[in-house]
Amino acid sequence: MNISRNILSVYAILAAMAVAASCAKEGSSETNADNKAFFDAWMSVNHPSATSTGLGVYIIDDQPGTGQVLTDDDLYILCEYTSRDLDGNINGTTDEMTARRIGTFSNSKYYGPVWIFNLKSYTQAGVIDMIRGMRVGGTRTAVIPGWLNVTQDYDTAEEYLKKSSGENIIYTIHITDITDDIDEWQVDALEKYVAENMGGVDSTMFGYYYKQVKEPTDTASFPKDTTFYINYTGRLLNGKVFDTNVEDTAKVYGLYSPGTTYAPRYVTKKEDFKETTMAASSSSSGTTLVDGFSYCLSGLKAHEKGICAFYSSLGYGYSGSGDAIPRFAPIIFEIEVVDYTE
Repeated sequence: MNISRNILSVYAILAAMAVAASCAKEGSSETNADNKAFFDAWMSVNHPSATSTGLGVYIIDDQPGTGQVLTDDDLYILCEYTSRDLDGNINGTTDEMTARRIGTFSNSKYYGPVWIFNLKSYTQAGVIDMIRGMRVGGTRTAVIPGWLNVTQDYDTAEEYLKKSSGENIIYTIHITDITDDIDEWQVDALEKYVAENMGGVDSTMFGYYYKQVKEPTDTASFPKDTTFYINYTGRLLNGKVFDTNVEDTAKVYGLYSPGTTYAPRYVTKKEDFKETTMAASSSSSGTTLVDGFSYCLSGLKAHEKGICAFYSSLGYGYSGSGDAIPRFAPIIFEIEVVDYTE
């Protein structure tokens, strides 16, 4: 993985909980009649006493939370989840211990709470229905029929049954937080992190913080079109390292790859910090970077070392980056300007 700017469509960006979700597709009354007959028979055998919601989701376990009640105004929901098929096979989880148990764990993957959207256009209708009325801290398990395991916004259960089809699924969802302002939530999280880990430095622009760890050997800033070398390590707020060009660090955090060249990266500073590029060597083609990272580079001086932290609008935004960085994730980079001869 690299720290190049992610260019994704907003629709791809907003596809929530994609590991377990099935894409909506046009169904037929006949096909879904068969599916419904199978689903109803399965429920009668496995959960005969369960009752459905108005949309047709069956809640089979509910452990109420004590925190804030989820309302329609809370657009963003921070949650942990595990999904299973009707045979009990796990096909998606945010829990590290579960991933280890079923043999899907990877050091390069993020585990922990993820943000989903409280909108049926972006999160499966059945998921939205199952979490309705939950409180923060609560955990709920529900069986969702395939025609509700889709990101379609219809008004009635009958419309879903007639127009949509997907895979039957069982979700266990634990809500850890909710908000209607994701930027404010991230800044609050950053302020807490900065107070505990960066000496409480002030932000230099909205959602961005910098702490100098080692003073530069020259107080003059690099002029535009200057080239220099850096070492860097990127982390999430929970300390998870997602990227580094330092071999020992990669080994410590289980990210080492024999096919990767671990050496200082070649930076070309531009007048507009957003055009700053980074490459593996002076002969390599440079790539632009996420804004928070390039903004930090634009202010560094000779042999300076520092830590920058910034919210997702200066990072990977709505999409995150692969399996390593979830959506709406504030991130931290430790960067040092170093001497290097290729």
